[in-house]
Amino acid sequence: MSVPGAFSTFKISSYPANFLNAGQCVFAVDSTAGATWMGPDAPLSDISDEAKQSFEVAVRPVPQYDPENMQMISQGPSVCVFYKEDPQEVLASWLFTQYLLTSDVQISYSETEGYVPVTSKAQESDEYQDYLAREGEDTDTHYKVKIEAAKLLLNHTQDTFTTPVFSGSASLRDAAGQLIEKTAKSVRRKETVDEAYMDKLFDDVTALYHSNDTLQSTAGKQDLGPLPTTSVVLLGVIGAA
Repeated sequence: MSVPGAFSTFKISSYPANFLNAGQCVFAVDSTAGATWMGPDAPLSDISDEAKQSFEVAVRPVPQYDPENMQMISQGPSVCVFYKEDPQEVLASWLFTQYLLTSDVQISYSETEGYVPVTSKAQESDEYQDYLAREGEDTDTHYKVKIEAAKLLLNHTQDTFTTPVFSGSASLRDAAGQLIEKTAKSVRRKETVDEAYMDKLFDDVTALYHSNDTLQSTAGKQDLGPLPTTSVVLLGVIGAA
């Protein structure tokens, strides 16, 4: 039996934590970074304190089709160093990438945003282990739900997977999201969602995101060209520092 309004997305309803914190849903799915929004004591929130309900938050894996073989997607911003004619531009990009991969930077991001460090060196460092051990000391840096979510992922690093990146993959991801959001909105509006509806929706989204184009490198995205000179200089300064 379907329950009207039981499913929603970020673009339709904003952060899922809003409904959770207001006691309007049983559970909400988000990322380790999204854990900073989860719970009545979350350091980040889009709703007023008066709208929040008092309850205890339990951090669990996302619903699994096969609980005996759990899987979690590993995602986040990627850093790429592209070949350029100017070797100094490449060097600046490489140095900046190395800076982002230092343990101090990774741990700082984890403490403030909830992301898990990407290198084993940072994960196993005394500083990061101390941060994890201080779970629940406060509702900001050591917010309990945020650290529990990080620990959950750290205990399942062997169960994580990534989606392949290819020319046009960002456009394909956007198109998939559009299919889900359009369908959810139509159900909410009590429109007829049948095979004919899905065929038309698929054709519309395919055309919108140019999914059938042979030039997948553009895939509906604007070519922004090379980095501005000021940006190159800034990266060079950061790398040198």
